[in-house]
Amino acid sequence: MMFTAMKFRQLTTVVATTVLLLFSTAQAQVVTPATLTVDDNKIQAKLTLTSLIEVDLTVEFENSIGLNANTIDITAELLDPADLTITDRLPSALTSAVTGFPVLVSISPKTDAGFGFEGLATVELYTKAIHYTPTIPWRLFTSHDGGQFEDITTLTSSGSFRARGSTGQFSDFIILLDNRPSTAVINDKVASINTTVNGNRDKIAPLLEAAIDSGLNDIQSALAINDDDAALTAVDSLITLIDNASGSQIADVWRSSGDVVNVKGLLLTQLQTLRFSLRTL
Repeated sequence: MMFTAMKFRQLTTVVATTVLLLFSTAQAQVVTPATLTVDDNKIQAKLTLTSLIEVDLTVEFENSIGLNANTIDITAELLDPADLTITDRLPSALTSAVTGFPVLVSISPKTDAGFGFEGLATVELYTKAIHYTPTIPWRLFTSHDGGQFEDITTLTSSGSFRARGSTGQFSDFIILLDNRPSTAVINDKVASINTTVNGNRDKIAPLLEAAIDSGLNDIQSALAINDDDAALTAVDSLITLIDNASGSQIADVWRSSGDVVNVKGLLLTQLQTLRFSLRTL
């Protein structure tokens, strides 16, 4: 019996070591798309990290300039969920990488390729590695230039798991488990909107700026008295206001050279994900 137990322990150690080595090898690997198609204002890519982990990426633009397969780099990599380069960028200790899908997708337009777009870009990740469960708060996050990850979710759905969001710029995208209280998520999103407005007032026409400030006041006043329906109505009104604004009223272009700020795209991204959070209360 002692001999059998010893053999079992040795076998367990070998298996554990093998799994660790396999994960370490996979983790270090950065993959490029197995397939990539660019059609008008749409990018579709399939990235295979292991036999069990694949991700389909779709990016759609309202209006792009210079978009082709040679102007943008797309990669994916497996992460160690405890890696400090990831955990230090999380918005809270209550957010973490998804065990069954610790994947970071990076979209990096080449700075000298002349690529750009107006307004919003919609980003969708789809994988069969995990399965949608309405009660599990998996969300789509993005991080720009190694900064803090920010929730941009506008939809999560089945088949097997699909997450969609929007962005006014590019960098890293990841699915995270977000166990923060809903009120904390909503307050963070409102604070992000205020930060974007305050940091870009010189890129917004005065009349539109005043209307945005008024809309934000309506949102915050409704949240202060826990009137979620009124807050949602105010968010919808502000989305319509900014969506209908022209480039002469608000900066609305992103360029791969990084020399301009797509304020319209950033604000619509933040407002749309705030709407998602309010609708899922």
